[in-house]
Amino acid sequence: MRKALILAAVIAAFCLPTIAIAGCNADQAGGLVCGEGKDAIRVFSDTTSPSKKFAFGWRTSAGLPSGRNLPSGDIENVLIRIDDGAVLAKLGGEYWTTGDMIANRYEQLAVWSADSRAVVEVANSRWDTDSFAYYAIDGDKATKLDLLALVSPAVKAKLPASQREGHSFRVRENLPVKLDARGHLSCTVMLYVPKSDPILNYTVAVDISSKAGAPAARIVSIRRVKVDPRL
Repeated sequence: MRKALILAAVIAAFCLPTIAIAGCNADQAGGLVCGEGKDAIRVFSDTTSPSKKFAFGWRTSAGLPSGRNLPSGDIENVLIRIDDGAVLAKLGGEYWTTGDMIANRYEQLAVWSADSRAVVEVANSRWDTDSFAYYAIDGDKATKLDLLALVSPAVKAKLPASQREGHSFRVRENLPVKLDARGHLSCTVMLYVPKSDPILNYTVAVDISSKAGAPAARIVSIRRVKVDPRL
């Protein structure tokens, strides 16, 4: 029987003040925008929760661009409540889309539990995963659990110590990332040296539970697997 690998999760638990910025309405490109001016947030259409109550969105310190202009200012991804545009949490990614253009070499996933009470964020840039986090939603607050700080070192520990620093860690957005209502998370991750071979792939299983009102995680298994090189 496999011995479960149990690690103390690095938890960044926080409760942002819930600020309702305004209702959400469709813009000229058919996307959903909450608020106005520099407070405006554009919703990522493919990140909406099963309940249709929550989603990921993006904003900038300079406000959303108009027409075919590129975003200016600092880009911030956020978890919002769609009914009133309230921001529940700041996310770790910097992905954006205007409806006509998208961020180059950035990827983003929102993986929801069926009951819409939790979501996993995967935010990838060109070579690395920049944010891999679990958010537990309870009313007007969202509590964050940093999965990147837990999983990346555990997977890199499969390599000889001399090779760990040179390898990038990436959650594969092109393979299933699954989260169920009981907190079981599964995904495929890879270690690799950019622009070099080989790519080492692993399936990772994590159990997430609540302890003293905050989410905590343990790694159940890490397995080396083969992945079709065309993916």
